[in-house]
Amino acid sequence: MKNLKKSALVLCLFAFATMFGQTEPEVHFETNSDSTLVDEISYEYLLAHRVHLRENPSLKSKRLTVLNIGSKLSLWDKSENYEVLNGIKSHWYKARIGKAEGWVWGGMIAQKTFGSEANYDVKFVYGYESIKVNEEGVLEKNHQLRAYKNGRQIDKIVFEGYEAIPLEIKNIGNKGLFNVEDILTVQIPNAEKGNPLGQLFIFWNNQKFTNVASLIDYADSSYAKSESFVFPSDMEGLKSTIVLETTITDYAKIIDSVLTNGAKKLVVSFYTWNGHSLSQKEALPPISKDLVINTNE
Repeated sequence: MKNLKKSALVLCLFAFATMFGQTEPEVHFETNSDSTLVDEISYEYLLAHRVHLRENPSLKSKRLTVLNIGSKLSLWDKSENYEVLNGIKSHWYKARIGKAEGWVWGGMIAQKTFGSEANYDVKFVYGYESIKVNEEGVLEKNHQLRAYKNGRQIDKIVFEGYEAIPLEIKNIGNKGLFNVEDILTVQIPNAEKGNPLGQLFIFWNNQKFTNVASLIDYADSSYAKSESFVFPSDMEGLKSTIVLETTITDYAKIIDSVLTNGAKKLVVSFYTWNGHSLSQKEALPPISKDLVINTNE
């Protein structure tokens, strides 16, 4: 009985350690050195607004100055210690901005930066917002996008539940749509397989972010669904219209890993963007048609 209790305790401790290990993804940045050539110095940008540059790598350290969102930093060293805030784990970094030098916690530095296609004065910064394990024991990662102009924040949006990869966040322009300045896409990877699971679409318009849609592919042994948008500027695009193409496959039977007697259907729906939300076009009802499925693959 003692051995059973001991085993149970070990398992509980392992689960506890695993859970809290999961809640601390590390935010990491490369640093420059004294041997770095001037034209090879790398720079980062602040994710948060009104960040304190500190004398030492600690929240209790003396505040030297206040930095605005988007401030351009060069990083030259990192602390031995980590700081964990809102479930986010990162070193402190010794940063230089102009003639000022001090320490900034890495969670305050953007993991991805890019600009607006419509207004070159508007910039976007991306990073983690918070990490936690919910009541079901599932890891929840909240991500944030902020827009700023001339050192002042304009808007912020938080989106959750996805393993978003900073390099897979892109600005694809307005794609020929009216009443939208920029369309930001986020690749949603499959946590198990690593390949893209779908896309998140965030519209930037009139100094505001709108989380418009999540197009997520789904598949099991009997059913599969994939979705994609066709925008006005795409080859098959329609003026002032966002076309949603949904491909649905029903698998009747799988024998020796061979798909047989499958039914495949394409459903096409039409939407307009009014500057605030998507609405389905009543004048263009959805189109549904059967497709031929290749049963030899």
